[in-house]
Amino acid sequence: MLLESLLTYLHISAVLGLVVFLSAKVALMRPEVLAHREALLQRLLRLDNWCWASFLAVAASGLAHLWFGAKGPVWYVSNPLFRIKLALFVAMLLMGLPSRRELQRWCRQARVPEAAQIRAQRRWLMWQAHILVVLPLFGVLLAYGL
Repeated sequence: MLLESLLTYLHISAVLGLVVFLSAKVALMRPEVLAHREALLQRLLRLDNWCWASFLAVAASGLAHLWFGAKGPVWYVSNPLFRIKLALFVAMLLMGLPSRRELQRWCRQARVPEAAQIRAQRRWLMWQAHILVVLPLFGVLLAYGL
């Protein structure tokens, strides 16, 4: 029971870390904030790195919970709610890839992009944030055996 609780704690902490860094990226990814502030691009890139580290922590803690948790991998893999949760998480990862490449390109060029480009990247971040809001629902449903 203690192991199950610690695995759940680690997973929830990793998700909360992802929420923090993704929210910070969304807050900074606005034309009026980035206008003529090349230094903020580097901060955004650091936040992006932390976001990816948080994604990795969520995945690692989720896998640990899957393999070492009380219910075991057979129960999770056979559960459609787990597969939906996994698909949404993978969708978030895939949505983050173009945004990461674009942000890296902006930093290499050391110039603030056009407002339309910033808004396009913010739209991707908002989609990720909205999916992230739904993921804990599936986690709770799984925890209570639905």
